[in-house]
Amino acid sequence: MVDRSFDMLRFFPLATEADIAANLAWMAPHHFDPHTRRLLLSMHSWLVEVGGRRILVDGCVGNDKRRDARPDWCTLSTAFLDRLAEAGAAPEAIDYVLCTHLHADHVGWNTRLVDGRWVPTFPNATYVFGRREHAYWHAEHARGAGGPHLQAYRDSVLPILEAGRALIVDETHVLEGVLHLEPAPGHTPGHVAVWLRCGPETAAFTGDVVHHPVQVLNPDWNCMGCLDPPAAARTRRRLLAEVARTNGVLFPGHFMAPHAVRIAENGDGFAFRFLCEDAGPA
Repeated sequence: MVDRSFDMLRFFPLATEADIAANLAWMAPHHFDPHTRRLLLSMHSWLVEVGGRRILVDGCVGNDKRRDARPDWCTLSTAFLDRLAEAGAAPEAIDYVLCTHLHADHVGWNTRLVDGRWVPTFPNATYVFGRREHAYWHAEHARGAGGPHLQAYRDSVLPILEAGRALIVDETHVLEGVLHLEPAPGHTPGHVAVWLRCGPETAAFTGDVVHHPVQVLNPDWNCMGCLDPPAAARTRRRLLAEVARTNGVLFPGHFMAPHAVRIAENGDGFAFRFLCEDAGPA
């Protein structure tokens, strides 16, 4: 699905009208709607196959979920599982679900509604949660906090714990020998990036470290939802620099199609090129 609900200047508090004008030629219409002045953000998962194991990185928004203050995420009925099957992975075939963090738009498909109960969508999968991230949201849940992310914790994380399908790991865990979790705090306290390292090739699955390609050009721009803005900006710069240094591929959680980019250093910031080169600036 595509989220069209966020005004650019509200979502990125440091952005200005001049910034919109300077980037409009490449942002519109695929990454920004100039009529509504809203960003276009893809809500997608990444399916990774390593050594015969199928790993789903992040779980989008999900169907049938109630999300206060997020009407575009409420009671959806999308064909996510059909598209996953078209990619060669029925729910029963997923071995791991790896959550970069526990926000509502990254855990929604952890569960689905069956006979009035939230049950694991991927019945044979181990769901991998970072220890610090889980501890933060569990504490928020315990004190009765509200909002869409706590709703998600209650309907998309707690049922996984109750079903015995969760694996809570340190932020430096290595999965299947090639998927390396690394701390990427700022957007949330326990956010992780997931690095895929196979020989000389590297790729980074970055969740919400970078929401939109304009942040590659302006790495100090945080979104309005970052809980620790200075840490988020440091994490973003460090991660983009590492992807550029290794000539790796960035697999973010919300870039519009074709979604994945290569990164290069460019003055005080960075440049990006989509793997399909006509989708954005050099």
